[in-house]
Amino acid sequence: MMHEFLASVVMREALGPATLIAVVASSISVMVLAHRLAFLTVGVSHATLAGLGFAVVFSLPLLPSAALTAIAVALMLGVVSPKRGMNEDAATGVLFAGAMALGIVLLSGANRHEVDLFGLLFGNILMTSSEDRFWLVCGSVLAMTSLIWLAKPWWGMAFDAVSMRAMGLPVRRYRLLLYAVVGLTVVMCVKLAGIVLTAGLLVLPAASAWLWGRGLFSIWLISLFVSLIGTWVGLYVSYMLDWPSGATVVLLLCAIFIVSRITHRLVHHREARRHH
Repeated sequence: MMHEFLASVVMREALGPATLIAVVASSISVMVLAHRLAFLTVGVSHATLAGLGFAVVFSLPLLPSAALTAIAVALMLGVVSPKRGMNEDAATGVLFAGAMALGIVLLSGANRHEVDLFGLLFGNILMTSSEDRFWLVCGSVLAMTSLIWLAKPWWGMAFDAVSMRAMGLPVRRYRLLLYAVVGLTVVMCVKLAGIVLTAGLLVLPAASAWLWGRGLFSIWLISLFVSLIGTWVGLYVSYMLDWPSGATVVLLLCAIFIVSRITHRLVHHREARRHH
């Protein structure tokens, strides 16, 4: 089966983009968990449907249009102030519902040959064009460059934003940059896991790593390892069992998280008994 998997042209072509998405998603997922942005990723991923709708209606490139929409929505959520009567969760719900409704209306006029609705909702990494690969590479470079440049400030802001502000760090500006990068990453993940399951790629790797890591670098390494294993094994299993690739990847990541959680509790319980 492994020989057949590697001999498949479709699967070989999917491995590259899937690996790229896994690297970026696992890296940004560390910041998503540190800043408690899990619900924001859900809202932004669903809001990309509006961008995809505009792209279909006006014959625009899908990924750049979705990326601009996602970044715009993420930045709008970043400037929400609880002092003005609406917190971030409420604003996410409003934009999530409105943008998704707009996307559905726009896409309702398109025929089945113009848009793969199942692929948009649940991902279709097996149908990646050369144009898609180009935009995925561009998005990866932007996201990873931003992360390398701003990893330490973002990490510090997650735990003590007041001290960072007192040190002269432009916390608000850096937070908006983080939201924009999360929005860009969400669009990349939509290609693999779809609008519905994208949050899994941006939460599960770091959630598994958080149990074992002791700092930014170790958490990132474990998150990257989990994401790559989940993606590669998920693609292989989806090929073997003829399952949807994006859903299988997320399912594998869920299984890794559950095993990691159980193992961590057993280890912690054993250490506690040893100390007693």
